[in-house]
Amino acid sequence: MSITESFWSRYKVKIISGLIIIILSISIIYTIIWMVNQNNKTVIHIFHAGSLYVPIEEFQREYEALYPNYQIDNEAFGSATAIRQITELGRKCSVLGTADYSLIYTMMMNESDPNCIDATTGKTWADWYIIFAVNEIALAYDEKNNPPYLNLLKNGSKLWWQVLNRTDVVFGRSDPYQDPCGYRTLMVWGLADDYYFGVLHGNWTSNQINQSMYNKDPISGYTGPGATIVKAKETDLLSCLEAGEIDYLFIYTSVAKQHGLNYIKFDDHLNLANRSLNDFYSNVTVLRKSPLIPGASATPKTAKAIQYGITIPNNAPHPNLGIDFIKFMLQRPGIMLSLGQPAYYPAYASNITKIPEVLRSYCVQDPNPII
Repeated sequence: MSITESFWSRYKVKIISGLIIIILSISIIYTIIWMVNQNNKTVIHIFHAGSLYVPIEEFQREYEALYPNYQIDNEAFGSATAIRQITELGRKCSVLGTADYSLIYTMMMNESDPNCIDATTGKTWADWYIIFAVNEIALAYDEKNNPPYLNLLKNGSKLWWQVLNRTDVVFGRSDPYQDPCGYRTLMVWGLADDYYFGVLHGNWTSNQINQSMYNKDPISGYTGPGATIVKAKETDLLSCLEAGEIDYLFIYTSVAKQHGLNYIKFDDHLNLANRSLNDFYSNVTVLRKSPLIPGASATPKTAKAIQYGITIPNNAPHPNLGIDFIKFMLQRPGIMLSLGQPAYYPAYASNITKIPEVLRSYCVQDPNPII
């Protein structure tokens, strides 16, 4: 009896091999097409504060969906470091977003670009800023890590500073030289003394809270148990919090919400969220000496309410595209709000006559510009 071998049995190896070759060929072709399309796209470079990473990514996703010929390339830094990418490292971007609008004035509008074509004009790095969003400082923690003394903080038996100054508690802060959240953390410490011992008890000479924070800090040379952990920007500390390397973290509420963290709210006298308290905030001025970069320091900062700024550098490679992306952002304040960070609508312009004309309908003149 003869057995007839089926067509599939006879040729299955060749058929499968052929199909694999076809699939691989198609994949390679599509990859090449995708790469060609990517190379043909115009890239809009954005440098921005670390706390803007999630919002900018959301704006990027929607913008690229509407305008497939453009590609957003966004990089997060501490705000001061983002500016230094331009003014010191010679890098270029078409949009710059900072967690403190005043840095745009002091580091860009008040500084000349030595590389401008006509140095005699004293052309600055930027000519304007727009204040587009607010935030507040809080003390974040990860509930699943069961940080020490959390129950005492929740029931009000202990105040936050009475817990943080213990050597069996580790908290994190960012570098005040590189990051506004870093110097705002120091402002919270100083304002806490003014609030708890000044406003509540009338003793305005106390420095107890501020000093207790510094006692555990590497800037003071402390390396013992519970030493404070410092990173370049506040979002760099999120992995430390998740890993349980730190128990608590000074950070913006928007970042805490975006990453599903719990947080302890500060009184308005401390959280830098209430513009009506700017006179009170201004009683505190902090030094910006870096615990991370030996010898690095910047001019002291006086406390004021948190307001985010955005601009287009004068050496931007695609200024018109930068304008369009900023307009896209200003038109959609709901995106910021949905991510835990209220946006101004309309936004505030440093000088309404100097900002690009297409942005003016989304702004009003800032009644208290710093220029």
